[in-house]
Amino acid sequence: MSVIDIAKTQLNYQEGQNNDTKYGKWYGLNNQPWCAMFVSWCFNEVGKSASVAAQTKKGFASCDAGLKWFAKNGKVIPVGKAQAGDIVFFQFDDDAQPDHVGIVVSNDGKKNLTCIEGNTSSGKTGSQSNGDGVYERKRPYSMIMGVARPL
Repeated sequence: MSVIDIAKTQLNYQEGQNNDTKYGKWYGLNNQPWCAMFVSWCFNEVGKSASVAAQTKKGFASCDAGLKWFAKNGKVIPVGKAQAGDIVFFQFDDDAQPDHVGIVVSNDGKKNLTCIEGNTSSGKTGSQSNGDGVYERKRPYSMIMGVARPL
């Protein structure tokens, strides 16, 4: 199975109270924002944890730490070259810090990426960076801070 196949099996997973998730429990930081732990869990499930080991051997829990690690290791690519299995970091406000992360499913060539994301909302309402579940989302390039090709 690919990382996309694994991520798809998690679609519509919903957290419990106070960010209670199987991803947080697995990573060892339950009840915290969990988008990065979801991405790390997916890579772990396909035996590729080392390719996302920005903070621990399991991966990363901080979007900022993840993006910096991928940049330091020469893994950041232009957003227009994003493809399935890449990791995408989002910027939803103007603080120059990545707010959220997901896994690229496809790039439509029209400046949009379809991604599977943990800890987001299913639609336009609700928090995009601290939502309630795993959903497939279409995001414009304008929301993207960086794309990493881990493999």
